Amino acid sequence: MWGNNVFKKALYTLTTSLLLTTQAYAINLNAESYYIVEQDTGSVVLEKNADLQMGPASLTKMMTAYLLFEAIERGDLTLETMMPISEKAWRKGGSKMFLEVGKTVKTEDLIKGILVSSGNDACIVAAEFLSGTEDAFAMAMTDKAVELGMLNTTFKNASGWPHPEQVSTAKDMATLGRAIIKNFPQYHQYFNIPRFTYSDISQPNRNGLLRRNVGVDGLKTGHIEDAGYHLVASAERNGIRLISAVMGTDSSRSREDETLTGLSYAFRTNSMIEAVQKGQVIDSTAEVWMGEKETVKLKAAQGYNMYVSNRDKNNLKAEATFNTPVQAPVELDQRIGTLTVTHPTTGEQHEIALLAAEAIPEKGFMGKLGGYILHGLGL
Repeated sequence: MWGNNVFKKALYTLTTSLLLTTQAYAINLNAESYYIVEQDTGSVVLEKNADLQMGPASLTKMMTAYLLFEAIERGDLTLETMMPISEKAWRKGGSKMFLEVGKTVKTEDLIKGILVSSGNDACIVAAEFLSGTEDAFAMAMTDKAVELGMLNTTFKNASGWPHPEQVSTAKDMATLGRAIIKNFPQYHQYFNIPRFTYSDISQPNRNGLLRRNVGVDGLKTGHIEDAGYHLVASAERNGIRLISAVMGTDSSRSREDETLTGLSYAFRTNSMIEAVQKGQVIDSTAEVWMGEKETVKLKAAQGYNMYVSNRDKNNLKAEATFNTPVQAPVELDQRIGTLTVTHPTTGEQHEIALLAAEAIPEKGFMGKLGGYILHGLGL
């Protein structure tokens, strides 16, 4: 029967380009893995070994801070809440905020101690206050990672202290950086503090890019012997914000230089474009069964911006998929199919609903009868 639906794909040209091109990156950073992504659209700018698991070191503290921010927004605590300092926290080695056992510390100071001083002791205080034990807190951290789409990350402690089962990736850490800025913009300022003094001990932020006047305003550094030096950075220029995760460099200076090289390249060679406009009518139409018109025009349900290489911005393609014919009557804004837009460099895809751009009434009795007769005759 002609009325049975047939799945149809139509390659829809967003620009005048004839072919979709996928080009290799023109730059390679000296790091084990990296992932640079535009904040709002999620468009990937640069990547290498982005899913390679390694010890995240003090990048872990970003998740500890994330859970603190969540607790504040839930009303479980405030920036003024005083938290008790346990002996476990006081005895913890490595980088410290230099908390004193038996005393209390204000939440806001604790956040600064975690993000500026990179205090392992501060992380344990937060973990014990929020979850009772650090082990329980680590489970909550991993659960939150899964919720945020960090599918290659497992946390075993709150500070990033070396643990064979504690792993993450450049992609996952960039995902966490994006989530912090998107969900808690009011706390982004804490990642940009150049120096923090507590109990008369002044410590600089370990993110040296904050002092190099290059537009970087966060987020966190990390170092672990087995994995090297890491840096997750955020930077904004001309209204565009990029998140960079560089992992596995050979020195603190190298992680800064490679991050700056990647960010500078990304800002210089890419542009934000409006790939699809909301309500944009595409070239493809869907056939209509027993409608007063034989086809229905299709439009995009929403707009979609994309951050792309300047050399590729005229090579955008999208594929419209839908079942055809559509049974009349067709209502305005009825869901008909899907428009899949493909990033010209990375191949990442984004789906947009395709809606009917017009209403198509069904035929009257005589029109339907004629249609059935013609169909029966094979016409």
